[in-house]
Amino acid sequence: KAGLGFEAAVGVGIFKTIMTLVSVALVEDPKWGRRPLLLTGTAGMTASLAALSAIFAQAGGDDPSSTAVLACVVAFVGFYQIGFGPVTWLVLSEIFPLKVRSTALSIGTLSNFASNFLVSALFEFEREKVGEAALFAQFAVIALFALAFENAKVPETRGLSLEEIEAKLKED
Repeated sequence: KAGLGFEAAVGVGIFKTIMTLVSVALVEDPKWGRRPLLLTGTAGMTASLAALSAIFAQAGGDDPSSTAVLACVVAFVGFYQIGFGPVTWLVLSEIFPLKVRSTALSIGTLSNFASNFLVSALFEFEREKVGEAALFAQFAVIALFALAFENAKVPETRGLSLEEIEAKLKED
């Protein structure tokens, strides 16, 4: 039992709300926009997961520093809330042509919830089989692939009409 309880849950909820509001404030900002928030968020998530892996690897069989683990988890949550969490849904709603949008959004939503289910269902099994260091390294590699994909394929859509976004995607 972690012993953090209700106060920690409320604190995390407040922090997530604050970081989401930061994302909302920056998503239409000319200096930021969707793509930079997504890339920054995913890069921060990748770094947080890699740091978690390193912390557990360095600890070996001993307990890692709870302060360091908590700092990495809070950083991960913060970066997720400014990028991958809210921006993914916004970009998904913008990039598909109207004739396939509802189907494409359904597939995107299903993929999101299926991957969430897989992580939840397999987390403890993998943690026991490969250990925390390898588990978080695996997540860091997946996040790194997401970052590479976003960098290569996700366009900036801030300030563009749906028709302009569609034309931009056809060019690429």
